[in-house]
Amino acid sequence: MKSKRLLDDLTILSLFYVALGAVLLGWPEVSSQIICCAFGTVLAVAGAVRIVRYFIKDKLDGLIRRDLAVGLSLVIAGVFLLVRPDSVLSLLPLLFGLLLLGGGASKLQTAVDLRRIDSSYWVYALIMALVTAGLGAALLCQPFSDPLTATRFIGVSILVEGAENLAAFSVFRRKLQDYYAGRL
Repeated sequence: MKSKRLLDDLTILSLFYVALGAVLLGWPEVSSQIICCAFGTVLAVAGAVRIVRYFIKDKLDGLIRRDLAVGLSLVIAGVFLLVRPDSVLSLLPLLFGLLLLGGGASKLQTAVDLRRIDSSYWVYALIMALVTAGLGAALLCQPFSDPLTATRFIGVSILVEGAENLAAFSVFRRKLQDYYAGRL
């Protein structure tokens, strides 16, 4: 049940990446402000939920999860994004570059895991890891002088990341499950 929930969460996240990439690619002049406002709203709401959860949940659970501290941090970050989106826009290539490097690292581990179980699919996972990491590294170098070009490149990168994830999740997961099902 937990792995199904994880797959569903990753699928939803990947669909969000594809949609976000399409928006950034199609409307780069408008989308940066919208992204800051949308993320600001999401962070503020998520923070408020964590704060409320801190006060209504079990005391030990709140202590372990650090809901109050995390909630306050999220609300502050969200309000900052809503009030000062212009301050954050210059950081978007860095943030998305780091996000893509993390995705590339995750895909690299998947490639190694698939190689360790002698699945021929490891090559595809490795190619995806290299493409994702390459896009992330390009964003970290910030080679774009034009902000609209940078925004479009971010859009293409996020769209590719989401599409790769959607294409790979079920196949790679099934290969790993098949391997371990035969071992148990």
